[in-house]
Amino acid sequence: MGVVDPDRSAIEVKALLRRLHPKAGNHKDRIRRISKFRNYINGDGKNTPEFYDDDVPLLLLGSVTPSALLEEDDEVLSEIHGLMQACGSPSTEHDNCLKRSARHSMMLLKYLVCDYVEMEDGQKINNTSIEEGGEVPTPRNVFSHAFSSLAIRHYQMLRLELHIREGNNRGAAKEEACQIMVLLLTQHYSEDGQKLAPLMLDDLVPQPTAQQAFELWAHTSTTREQQEQMKANALLRQDEIAARERKERLENKTLGRISEEFELADDDDPDDDDDHEDSDGSDSDFDENDNMAVIRRRQKEMKKELRKARKEGELAAMEGPAMRWEDSQLYREQQARVASSKKAAETGQHHETVRESQEAIQELKVREEEKAKVLGRDPLGVKGDDFDLRKIQDAQAEYMEQTLQGLEEGMHKAERENSIEDSKGNSAEDDFKRQQAQKESLMAIVDRLGGLDQLDNPTRSVLPTDPTFDPMLFLTLVHREVGYRELIGSVDRLTNKTTNQHKQLQNLVRENFALFVRCAEGIDAFNEKTGSQEGPGVNERIDKLETLADKCAHQAKKSFKPLLDNASEVRKVQSSLAVLNRVAPILQAPFLMRQHVENRRYSQALKAYRRVLVIDKNCTIELLNHVKQQAQKYLHETRYDLERCLAQDKVLVDELLNGIRDLSELLELDVHMSNRDDMEDEQPDKVDEYRVADGVYDIAGRLIKMRDHPPALACLLLQAAHFTRIVNKAINDADHTIRRIYGGETLQQVQAGGEGAGEGGGNTGGEDSSPAKTGGNSGNQWKYDVMDARVLGAVKSVEIARNWLPRLLRISKTAREDEKRRLARQLSSRRQSIALHRGSQGNMKFDSQHSSSFDVFRSYITPSVTRLVEHATFCSLGCPARSGGSELNMSFGDESPEKLRTLLRGALPPSHGTRVGTELAEMVELLAESADGANSLRASADGTVEGLSPLDECKTLGESAVITLEKRRCIIAFEVCARTCSNRASGSGKFDAEALLQTLRTLSEQLTRPEECSVEVENGCELVVQRCCEGLASYVRDRSGDSARLSAVAECADVMENRVTEIVKEVENLTSNAAAVEEVIMEDIMGLEGAMFDEYLESIREHVANSVRVGWLDMDNEGLYAASADRGGGSFPSYLSSSLLSIVRCRAQVEQALGDKIRRSDDITYQHLSMATVADGVVEGICHAVEMRRNRLKVRQADRLANELQFLLNTLRKFLSEGSMNVLDNTRQMLCNKAGRGSGFQGDGPDGLAALESLERLGRVYVLCLGE
Repeated sequence: MGVVDPDRSAIEVKALLRRLHPKAGNHKDRIRRISKFRNYINGDGKNTPEFYDDDVPLLLLGSVTPSALLEEDDEVLSEIHGLMQACGSPSTEHDNCLKRSARHSMMLLKYLVCDYVEMEDGQKINNTSIEEGGEVPTPRNVFSHAFSSLAIRHYQMLRLELHIREGNNRGAAKEEACQIMVLLLTQHYSEDGQKLAPLMLDDLVPQPTAQQAFELWAHTSTTREQQEQMKANALLRQDEIAARERKERLENKTLGRISEEFELADDDDPDDDDDHEDSDGSDSDFDENDNMAVIRRRQKEMKKELRKARKEGELAAMEGPAMRWEDSQLYREQQARVASSKKAAETGQHHETVRESQEAIQELKVREEEKAKVLGRDPLGVKGDDFDLRKIQDAQAEYMEQTLQGLEEGMHKAERENSIEDSKGNSAEDDFKRQQAQKESLMAIVDRLGGLDQLDNPTRSVLPTDPTFDPMLFLTLVHREVGYRELIGSVDRLTNKTTNQHKQLQNLVRENFALFVRCAEGIDAFNEKTGSQEGPGVNERIDKLETLADKCAHQAKKSFKPLLDNASEVRKVQSSLAVLNRVAPILQAPFLMRQHVENRRYSQALKAYRRVLVIDKNCTIELLNHVKQQAQKYLHETRYDLERCLAQDKVLVDELLNGIRDLSELLELDVHMSNRDDMEDEQPDKVDEYRVADGVYDIAGRLIKMRDHPPALACLLLQAAHFTRIVNKAINDADHTIRRIYGGETLQQVQAGGEGAGEGGGNTGGEDSSPAKTGGNSGNQWKYDVMDARVLGAVKSVEIARNWLPRLLRISKTAREDEKRRLARQLSSRRQSIALHRGSQGNMKFDSQHSSSFDVFRSYITPSVTRLVEHATFCSLGCPARSGGSELNMSFGDESPEKLRTLLRGALPPSHGTRVGTELAEMVELLAESADGANSLRASADGTVEGLSPLDECKTLGESAVITLEKRRCIIAFEVCARTCSNRASGSGKFDAEALLQTLRTLSEQLTRPEECSVEVENGCELVVQRCCEGLASYVRDRSGDSARLSAVAECADVMENRVTEIVKEVENLTSNAAAVEEVIMEDIMGLEGAMFDEYLESIREHVANSVRVGWLDMDNEGLYAASADRGGGSFPSYLSSSLLSIVRCRAQVEQALGDKIRRSDDITYQHLSMATVADGVVEGICHAVEMRRNRLKVRQADRLANELQFLLNTLRKFLSEGSMNVLDNTRQMLCNKAGRGSGFQGDGPDGLAALESLERLGRVYVLCLGE
């Protein structure tokens, strides 16, 4: 096979895209079309198909393909999904998951862009536009080149974050997605595909979790060169983004410098040129007080700047209308005028040009920013009038966070300016180092104080009068911007002020000593005069007032005591109510827990229990202790219910996972669980048939102690035991069913649960016993019931696998995640132990106290799955020989009678096998998906997954069973078709090629693994054709006539001309050896056609030989001949008449049966072959008869025969072969010599041709019949 035409490739691409749409077909159709497309692009191993340039982006993007990449006449529907969209097709039934076909689409995409190799005559070729050996690396193929040249927004359609995240096995292809990301991160081109355009990880997956998952994969699955290349491309991408941002800033800066007031077109005006010698005057001639002169000078300077900007390329940035008010020229002019006025008002100066005004605006803006930053760094407002240290004391953490944030912003600014100002100086770098040192100092102070959280409840104070005053904290929050020298100077000034205060006080006393002495003498005189007066003194009056006050207080208490008592009670009640309101959530916890437990809301019950955890163990309040005891009681009940839930086999898997989570949270509370003996009488309705004791369950003889394992692992053990029990029950039910059927019951009775002879132990035990017969089960009906029972057993097995394998896998994955968490906690404690015991770190190892989820899956689940698959296989196939020569063991019925065992070991009838085959194929697909999930449970020490899946053997067994069933289906289908075609061919003489075509089309739709059944398909087609040929041969033998032979030849010719091509086309969909099948079919059909046609030719040859002998007696009787001649009543010779009639008859038969059909082997019509054969036979017969009568012929007879042979030669010339013509011509010459006239003609006419004309006139009807 040569290079495939690109038109065929375009058809294959569009056929694939139609199938990739989520609403077009089902999952199997999409996978089958993907596989077919992959087989197509692989070619024959030496040549790969060619693609048009527009087919590659159409395949990748579908309807999203840019129109520039497509041909004008390309037909693209608006709803076509490309391969990249199919990789990211979301699931309609699962949130944040992909369709199952997304994994196969991603695998195909990865093969196309990473592994596909373009070949021509066995040599690798490069069909891309990039030559090898250049600066730009050569892409791997055309698909890789087109895929790597797409815009970044197109890669979002892949949904790479869903493919590479952990724990997403539905529709995800992590390995393929990561390899595609490596390709893009190491070799991405620009959209024109001619140069590299590096990407970084944020462009593909912005989610941090997805980035972490990819980095973990890349660390172990990529080479060092690839990792270095990805890092280098990431740096280039960051530099590109930074350069673009700097360019945008530069463009904005250029826009602010240019005014639209002055158009570039004015540069052509010679009056405006500052270098023009004929201008009105130079700048020195202008009067400063002349406003027009000032304006003209400004215009010249501005135009000069515009020309310079145009030459340097800065003017291109301002082209086009302004998109914002800040970018408009009017806004810039207003700001320039405001800045100019402000500066002139402050300094008494003005700006002579617009550019100076705009620079002033920029300077003012920078000052405002610096001012805002200074205020941000000093949020306390130390210099303000409302400064208060108490505010700082109450908000220490807030002020510290603001200070740290200000330092962070200053560092970022210094870091950005460092790259710009390196050429001018290191001021930005020094500023960065200074702020970094300040930040480190602040962080050290925060750590010393216990962190920012500790500052919310400060133990140190900034108030100088507080005993916990911290000078360092005071200086940090209040005087952070003050330098060391300023602090030293302030301390000196404070010391001087204190010393001055003492000196001033001494001077004050010294200067006013006389006044102080006089004041003291006045006070003493006043005291002496007051004490010498008569009457009660001050003390006595005070005592009287105190006595009067006591009497008033006693009377008031006596009068208002009831009111005071009532008010006291009210205060007590109100205080109690306030306390109850505060502890109401705690008091309601037991009631809420009971409600949640009764309604199976265990997570809410645990949430309610956490409220009582605030109650201390040493609490002396009886009410709170009672609440805690009741809450613990319901917590115990919650645990028992959760354990009972995990031990059930009919609970939904989502509810099981929720139960595992809730039980794990409950155990983390570390609450002591008391004995439940006193609680058994409270809920007698909660009884579990498998429960032996608290946390102990006996399922099918397997004793499981839940509390010895983590909840997830315990649930996995319980569910695995239930799965084993259900598998055993299904096998035992199948064995019991066939025994009851053999005992005399019907399948309907067994399904209805009726009692029959089988229950009494009738005819089920002996080796030589026969099946019992009842009124409703006579003859061989019991055999059909056994076959139906086997089908039901296989269907039941598939249903068990469909329900239980996903359930067990989800529980196993949950257990695996729990193992990882426990391992992480133990490794953390191990690191702490290593830190304490450095010397023993080499001897410390992780010892797991529990079995792993993989061990449980391998030890308990895998054997049951294997037994289930073997049971389904046995029910479907019986006991066929395996590839190794051993037979499949019987899953049930080993101890049955010999006759029943023979029936069980045999194959199912075709009608039963079709249904079973479909079910088995579904189970194998389920096993393939489950095998990947089971393999993810296996993890080595470094976290990588390796080794075979525990379900690989089961998958192989099921795959072998499906292949065997499909091979049987092919064999039976072709046998039925061969029987039907043979009957029709032998009965009606028809080659029923339509039946073979219908059989091939049916198998093409039903077979899931046609590549495994290629031998059966080839042999089946050969068998059908052979039976058809045998039937046609039998049809001809039964009728033994020329019409039957010609009918068979016509059927063979029609099949070879019209049907064989269609048959071969259908065979191509099932096998790759269609050429051999076509060769065998054509060989059989052409063999039958050749035999039948040869027999027909032999038959007409014999008939012609008999026809030639008619009429020769008339020539021997000379008298009769002379009498007829004298009468002048000439007649056409009888031997010629009979011979020509035979030829005409042969022509009519062939034309009626075959028409103008061409024989394939000779490339000549059947009619011409038959006419040539009969003509040669006529000539040979006539010449032979003339030779026999040669010596007895008279002159007149010889003359007549010569004329007749000449007529025969003229009539049959186009049908005669060269040898026959030579024989006929030699015989005619012999007769002419015998007649004595040489080779000429003799007759009565003027031209000597009267006799020949008479023959043509008499035989005109034959001439017309043999003409065209």
